[in-house]
Amino acid sequence: MKYNNIYVDGILSDITVDNGVITAVEPCPTNTVPDDPAFAIPGFANLHTHSAMTLLRSAGSGLPLFEWLNNAIFPRETKLTPEKVYEGALDACNEMKSTGTTAFNDMYFHIESTIQAAIETGLNANIALSVTDADFGNGNVKNFVDGLEKILKTISNTKITTSIAPHAIYTVSGKNLQYLADFAKEHDMLFHMHLSETQKERMDCIQQFGMPPVKYLEKLKILDKTGSRFIGAHALWLDNDEIQILGEHKANVVHCPNSNLKLGSGFRFLYTELRDAGVNVTLGTDGCASSDNLDMVEAMKTMSLLQKGIRNNPSILPADEVLGVATRNGRKALRLNDNDIKTGNVADFIIIKLNKQIFKNIDIINSTPTQRYTEFLNRLIYAGNGNYVSQTITQ
Repeated sequence: MKYNNIYVDGILSDITVDNGVITAVEPCPTNTVPDDPAFAIPGFANLHTHSAMTLLRSAGSGLPLFEWLNNAIFPRETKLTPEKVYEGALDACNEMKSTGTTAFNDMYFHIESTIQAAIETGLNANIALSVTDADFGNGNVKNFVDGLEKILKTISNTKITTSIAPHAIYTVSGKNLQYLADFAKEHDMLFHMHLSETQKERMDCIQQFGMPPVKYLEKLKILDKTGSRFIGAHALWLDNDEIQILGEHKANVVHCPNSNLKLGSGFRFLYTELRDAGVNVTLGTDGCASSDNLDMVEAMKTMSLLQKGIRNNPSILPADEVLGVATRNGRKALRLNDNDIKTGNVADFIIIKLNKQIFKNIDIINSTPTQRYTEFLNRLIYAGNGNYVSQTITQ
């Protein structure tokens, strides 16, 4: 398959794909601007979702996290059947694919339903079984986890992996967290959980255990057992010591800016400190009940603007860096191959045509490739949204 006259890094190129691999990215022999110009960029990786929550879109708006969970979300979720979860997950996968997401990291229940939706839409996915103490029943964790092992044996699609997802430190006991970390290590699985999402979570942990969440996980040896397979969603309320601990373990964290703002959880995500400590910082939308959509372009804009605002520095987290957070970093956390648009890499990219108003008058003729690419990327992230994606290619 050949994609002709596409700007890659600002250079008009032809992209050749064979058996899911980019076999050539060749500059076009002419400088003539095509009649229908388009740019290609890597596909996005949404590192924290609850896909089936498309069924609960915008539920409980205006409530803080714990009231939102207990009054608006958990009661509704008790009514969700496997068929309903499939319906919601399929809607989510189609929404993600249409807005440029080609890989996602999910946390929910009835995961067979989400697996089926991901397979049908051709997305890469890690689908984690969400776990709370209530799932174990009388402390019997073995029967519950055996169910996940049975699901593992049914998956033959190489684009889908499964993992374990303890919901949070306030819904899973230390003993069960240790059991699940051992299970994840034994099966070489990712370990995906909510972490330090709210100030209340942090203060409750200090009051109950005498230390904040990351230090609590370190004491339980969770980070020793999971290391770079650990994915902490939100990671909003951290101190410097906790950041250093996460960095020492090469852990991954997921910033979910729109969800954090919607639920009033906070806004001072310590991106620079986390990045510099060696933590792999990724980006996610969270579920549609709190983020309202699965648009990673919108999430990139919010993340970038928040960093500029809290640092009082407009140069912080420019468009090309936040794109790397939303693509390269996310795929690294999911242990997927690099999807930069280069010969030999996996064919996993999106195409955006410049026939929309926000892209009009980009100076293609008189600008350098770097200038063209920078101008396009700035307009996409700060003036656009995922609906500007024209085509999603994922192999």
